[in-house]
Amino acid sequence: MMMRAFPQLCLTFCVRLIVLCVATFICTSAAFAQSQSNAADLQGYVRDPNGAVVVGATVTARNPATNFSRDASTNDDGYYQMVSLPPGEYEVTVEAPTYKKAVVPSYKLTVGARADLDITLEVGQLTEIVNVSVEDQPVVETSRTAITNTIEQQRIENLPINERSATGFALTISTVGRDNGRPIGPAPTSGLNIGGQRGRSTLVQVDGADYTDNSVNAPRSTVSQEAVQEYQVATNSYAPEFGRATGGIVN
Repeated sequence: MMMRAFPQLCLTFCVRLIVLCVATFICTSAAFAQSQSNAADLQGYVRDPNGAVVVGATVTARNPATNFSRDASTNDDGYYQMVSLPPGEYEVTVEAPTYKKAVVPSYKLTVGARADLDITLEVGQLTEIVNVSVEDQPVVETSRTAITNTIEQQRIENLPINERSATGFALTISTVGRDNGRPIGPAPTSGLNIGGQRGRSTLVQVDGADYTDNSVNAPRSTVSQEAVQEYQVATNSYAPEFGRATGGIVN
């Protein structure tokens, strides 16, 4: 009897171990996807004066405030990409043999942004530096169709707000209104009507992690304005890693 039961115990243990590994992988992948949503992506093409792509150029993005830096090389199509960059002001430099060094002194990346920055290099010595001005060029996102608005730090620090809730600054956006409906339970809603949807149709995330109480589909607590650097309000066709919201995303 003991000999017959042993293989069955081994099989049961192996099945449970496999299920545990799969569950751990799914939870880890979800957490990683959420952690990316509070960062920013930078991508684009590097070309020469004639419009031909430059292969093997080194693109470096550095945040002078924190000294954080990330670099990438252009591929055979002259394309580069940097993902999950912390939001902030970046100095972007591009270097390639037989070309002058191009420098973008200040390029702002906001939370959740996926910015396209194309650089045109000038022929010359690498020791020569060319400053590229992008002050008059808005941050363009061609890889997605979501409508996003960023509530930046200046607005949070200078505008008056009622109830001292950081999400209240979203009311400065034309498509966002105050949720005056009666609460279903003891927990309050997000307080925001986005695109005409109810307050409980808005998903709130903090640092890329879900901040919603699933039992009532509302934020777990109020986030103080002093604790928030900036946040993004996304509506219409946002990325699938957000989901679970028919109104909008406060990230």
